Amino acid sequence: MTRSLSLLLLLVLSADALLVFLLPVMVYAQTASLAWSGLAYAMTWLPRIGVTPLVGRSIDRWGVRKVSVLSDVLKCAGCLCVVLMLSAAPDALTVTLLGGLLSGLVAIGNAQSLIAYEKMIALVSRDVDRDVNLLCRIDQLAMVTGPLCGFLCYAAGVEALLLLAAVLYVSNALCYAFSRVVPDNRCEAACDVTVPGPGNLKLILSTPVLVSSVVLAVGNNAFDGLVEAGAVSLIDRAMQLPIEYFAFVDVCAGICGVAATLLYPRLAAAVPALRLFSAAALLTVLASALMILSQAYLPGFLVLYALNIAGKVFMTNFCRGLRIRLVPVERLASVSSLMVLMNQAVLPVVGMTLYLLGEQARSLSVLLLTAIAISVLGAWKVRAQACSRPVIDPSPCMPVDGR
Repeated sequence: MTRSLSLLLLLVLSADALLVFLLPVMVYAQTASLAWSGLAYAMTWLPRIGVTPLVGRSIDRWGVRKVSVLSDVLKCAGCLCVVLMLSAAPDALTVTLLGGLLSGLVAIGNAQSLIAYEKMIALVSRDVDRDVNLLCRIDQLAMVTGPLCGFLCYAAGVEALLLLAAVLYVSNALCYAFSRVVPDNRCEAACDVTVPGPGNLKLILSTPVLVSSVVLAVGNNAFDGLVEAGAVSLIDRAMQLPIEYFAFVDVCAGICGVAATLLYPRLAAAVPALRLFSAAALLTVLASALMILSQAYLPGFLVLYALNIAGKVFMTNFCRGLRIRLVPVERLASVSSLMVLMNQAVLPVVGMTLYLLGEQARSLSVLLLTAIAISVLGAWKVRAQACSRPVIDPSPCMPVDGR
């Protein structure tokens, strides 16, 4: 993959990460309620359930360029709408609704960016493992640059940060519209084929290791969702700190995630893939469990969450590599988007559960333990099925046009 494509991905993911920090802080600052924050979080992910499969099909049918430009234009428009809304001194319900809807738009656009990059890896990459790790590194680096920018510029106001994100989206849209480095994904096998949704679902369900990777992702996403939705309240109530310190949750996690992507190639060359996956799963589970005991202590909470993310980077690289190798390239974006949908369908449930139970004592701890249990089940199944059916091919996957 070219450096230009990597920089464009970092640009748009940084804008996404800025809003991932900013919008929960905005909602909590206006409402001072974990329940309202949970409702906004549910609204963030509900639209994605219906739209994400369409994103993958659109990329397969119309190409990376057109879908990426449309995604950035819509996110820019959403930012401008929220700026106009804030100028009218809205009530708590209006802030929650519009903040949740913009967060949903950002979540859909973020999925589109990652699926499009996966598609480009499958088409032109000569080293799948290296480019998958690079994709994960960029994703984690954006978790540093976006929230850190939000924290440093928070004094300028929410409206200023929304306008900054809008400018980044417009810049990325223009680059994708006119740059020649964006590959055309219309390979011969995909030109005349429209794969129906049930066929993609059947492919996933008939591949046990893909099903298990979905279970693992559901547990991991549920845990991260609870942290993202509840951390602002924890920082304000349990830690007695300003709410903008929420930025450090993503910043510390992103730094550790980037370090993990730098370490991953060295460890992957020295340690068998399944053993590395197992060690990462163990690290993630231990760090997650200890986080529950450190909810009132910011440094410990941040360090443990960072280790949690580092372990998930290794597991994500392993599972993403499996998917790219197992799924035919002409169906990859459609199948990936359906798997993303299945992975993240739990997040609206997380948000609604917090809305209903968030003010009850220890509800967050119980939900975090439940998410850890699901992750343990998924990791165990992935390891067992990958052992019984070797799918790790050290040679790179060649694209269908033979390049």
